[in-house]
Amino acid sequence: MHRLDLFPNNELIGQYRQVFAGRNGKEVLTHMMYDLGTFQEITSGAEDVALKNFGLRLLKILAGGEPAPESIDAFMVKLMKQPLLKEQHND
Repeated sequence: MHRLDLFPNNELIGQYRQVFAGRNGKEVLTHMMYDLGTFQEITSGAEDVALKNFGLRLLKILAGGEPAPESIDAFMVKLMKQPLLKEQHND
């Protein structure tokens, strides 16, 4: 078992990637990221901050370290194509 302050080696990173590689794995990873608060603003609560940091660490492990600029660019292109939420009118 690796301590949290040590970054996994390439073999373990590959194992992490295998766990989340399939369709179900991607859905589970997405659920985990939302559940951990990874994509939400955290304003208080040490536990919430710790959970968010764990989610960010998991993403960093799956990226094999700091994400490469081309990976960030590809993510941004996909993000910008995301449909906007429909406005709700309370008429």
